[in-house]
Amino acid sequence: MTPAAAPLMMAMAAVALVAGVRAAVRGGGRWRAPGSAVARRMPGGTALGARLHRAGVGVAPDAVIGAVAGISLVSALSAWVVLRSALVAVAALAAGPVALRVFLASADRRHMHRVADAMPAVAQMLANAVAAGLSLRQAVVRVARDTPPPLAAELQRASTEMDLGARVDDALSALAARLPDPDLGLLVTAILVQRRTGGDLARALRDMSSRLEERARLARELRGATAQARATAWMVAALPLMGAALAEAASPGLIARTAAIPVGFAVLVGAAAMQAAGILIIRRIAVVRA
Repeated sequence: MTPAAAPLMMAMAAVALVAGVRAAVRGGGRWRAPGSAVARRMPGGTALGARLHRAGVGVAPDAVIGAVAGISLVSALSAWVVLRSALVAVAALAAGPVALRVFLASADRRHMHRVADAMPAVAQMLANAVAAGLSLRQAVVRVARDTPPPLAAELQRASTEMDLGARVDDALSALAARLPDPDLGLLVTAILVQRRTGGDLARALRDMSSRLEERARLARELRGATAQARATAWMVAALPLMGAALAEAASPGLIARTAAIPVGFAVLVGAAAMQAAGILIIRRIAVVRA
């Protein structure tokens, strides 16, 4: 990569970003489709559309792909301008896909948290419906109307499958497969076992609702108790990045001069690798399981 390539990369980044914004504006009415013109031709494009839909992002997959391309090009250009290293600039092209992966993973976690938060109420509503004399099929239909999203959409889909002739067991099993939430899997398993072996299903659902509510309460208390420790850990993880930014501001070109030396480049790479490993370790430690 030569200095003359920087304006070309900037122009390509601008075109990609403009295309992404244009697709977002024009594709607002069709973002709910699993894919779109560009996404359908790419591996995983349909899955990307489904994950965006599940995350509640009102943007077409084409717009997301354009934004990812723009982020990658801008990151590569910035790395070249700051470090003057072709190797680092090429590596910076991965910034867009990494940012998309992190965003989708975060959206999936939020989605599953909303599902988990709704599970105690769903179990209680199912228990009340069954105790009132409704069949399990009718109970699922009623609960689907009263459950908040995103679980309501999945329950409605299971209800539609049963209306089209699917067995109750098959529809509930498919629901648990679409939403890999442990509480939902436990609820479906309990329902299927009760249907096959007999017993008081309403009482079993009430007991499960109370246990799920207790687990949710415990998880909230654990998150509150560890909030300060997790915030401190993230601040410590950010200190090296802040230090590098201050050093570059105090002595412009310091990082570029360091990267120009083989030993300095190895030190920067090692520091970045250890920083990434530390962030991953912090994320694992910060996970709270009820």
